[in-house]
Amino acid sequence: MTRLDEFFDKPAVWGHPRLQNWKARLDRPKVTATLQVTKQESEFGQVQPEMHVQFTEDGKLSPLESLPWDDYLNAGLIRLKVRSVSLENEAERFALGLRAALRKAERDFGDGYFNAVLLELIKDSDLTRHKEIAEVVKHAYANAPHREGGNFDRHTICRELIAEAIGGRAKELTEEVGYPPGVAKPIMVSALAHYLDERFTVSSRRKLDLL
Repeated sequence: MTRLDEFFDKPAVWGHPRLQNWKARLDRPKVTATLQVTKQESEFGQVQPEMHVQFTEDGKLSPLESLPWDDYLNAGLIRLKVRSVSLENEAERFALGLRAALRKAERDFGDGYFNAVLLELIKDSDLTRHKEIAEVVKHAYANAPHREGGNFDRHTICRELIAEAIGGRAKELTEEVGYPPGVAKPIMVSALAHYLDERFTVSSRRKLDLL
């Protein structure tokens, strides 16, 4: 029988059992790993992302590990400095990372207000000079967000949470995964475009000839 004291005496471990295994393998010499994100459309039209982790040990490919997308496992892989199989795939991965990072602000402020502040922030920045983002924003709609005024009104807090989430992913690209700024910036732009496209159902509406 497990005793209460065992929980206090047990040494700290590196998160999820999968992450413990991945970290132990990557700590060995001549071992590398990559991540691939794929998306499958369900019979109900919902897109279900999956993650596929591929290890190479002593030059030999290990069996592919495939599982449903998991934000926690992805964050762990970023800490382990595991890159995606391509820059395009990295953008899809970080779009999902943005979705996870922005979930709290979305929940705290509600869809409508969150959308309004998000779109305002994007339009107020120089991000729309990038064609990928400009093409999505052109078809994204939201009312202007209400402002109460003051340093801690909900508009200020919501906007800062959004900016912090975007900045956090940018830091992950450079400081964790290790891309130089010249590579990380296009990935971030593409990730934002992917996220906004899904958020405002632009591609979905285009498929239905609604644009």
